[in-house]
Amino acid sequence: MYANIFSLNYLLANTISLLILVIAVFWPAIARVLLSLVFMTAAFINAILAIRDPEIYMVYGRLAALPIYEKFIYGTFHNNIAIIVMSISICQMVTGIFLLSGKALLRWGLIAAVVFLAAIAPLGAGSAFPSTLLLAAAAMVLLFKRKYFSADPLVLRHHA
Repeated sequence: MYANIFSLNYLLANTISLLILVIAVFWPAIARVLLSLVFMTAAFINAILAIRDPEIYMVYGRLAALPIYEKFIYGTFHNNIAIIVMSISICQMVTGIFLLSGKALLRWGLIAAVVFLAAIAPLGAGSAFPSTLLLAAAAMVLLFKRKYFSADPLVLRHHA
């Protein structure tokens, strides 16, 4: 992704995130599947990269918007890249699975999605900012719809 906000990857990530947010408002069941796919795909890619080329993650240090993130990346993270990224990957996969579940697991999956996406937003262009906040907003919409309008599955009822 690097720091080029006009790259195709960056624009595509933000366009897809905005689309998922819109879908969350009108078709929450579809948005759940899409959000789940985002998390499971990220888990798969992160797991492979953590094993094959862990040093690639060091680019995030240059892109971090907050000094505390930069310090963490060049410190603790640099010394334990594979372990930390594999742990993140496992959490992403569990979140993706929970997003496809019902009841309490879905709720925890949506909360985990919001927390994770908000937490990586300070990685700036490295997290395709603001796509992470758009996806977090989509998860919030789903959480709200699930609590008040039911997002699993969306059933339209006609009252005569």
